[in-house]
Amino acid sequence: MIHAESLTKAYPMGSRTLMALDAVTFHIAPGEYAAIVGPSGSGKSTLMHLLGCLDSPTSGSYRLHGRDVSSLSSDALAKVRGEEIGIDFQGFQLIPRLTALENVALPMVLCGTPPAERLARAEALLQRVGLGNRLQHKPAQLSGGQQQRVAIARALARDPAVLLADEPTGSLDPRATKDVLTLLDELHHEGRTVLLITHDMEVACRADRQLEIAEGKLIRDSKS
Repeated sequence: MIHAESLTKAYPMGSRTLMALDAVTFHIAPGEYAAIVGPSGSGKSTLMHLLGCLDSPTSGSYRLHGRDVSSLSSDALAKVRGEEIGIDFQGFQLIPRLTALENVALPMVLCGTPPAERLARAEALLQRVGLGNRLQHKPAQLSGGQQQRVAIARALARDPAVLLADEPTGSLDPRATKDVLTLLDELHHEGRTVLLITHDMEVACRADRQLEIAEGKLIRDSKS
């Protein structure tokens, strides 16, 4: 499903070049649950942006479902991102003035899904993540763990093949962390491909596979 070959991202810094990601190669199979783990500044966020089609690499290739997306235009990347990848952003990024139901329905508004269909799907997704009794609550009326589950439901709105979860437990208490990780386990067991980005090795070990990043390089793949 995901084939990253010598994926590199470099940023000019005056007379020198910052190598944020340095020739990273790995493959993710359909239905796999993998964690990309590393400390702050390791390059894992850069890798997440490339895998999520939020940015393009300086060199190397990224194939998603057999299609090379590494050199697509920003508009084409946005289309791939909307149709094939669900991103659970760090910090939730819910819209404060919208209810949980409206936040989850928003991606379907942008792609033109009819109102009755998108609201029914949004409600079903919130039921799926255990928030069927919080449909009309706005983000400020929800706990951190509940907001995270709304964000995951929103990431699933268009039924993507890949769920990319960026530090989904970074700001949660232990109980909420357990709830969110259990939800990711369940989504994986249902057959969805899950990529978890985290700085916490204990969290990463919940996944079946760990890809450890340091100084822009892939230094360990537990599958190897």
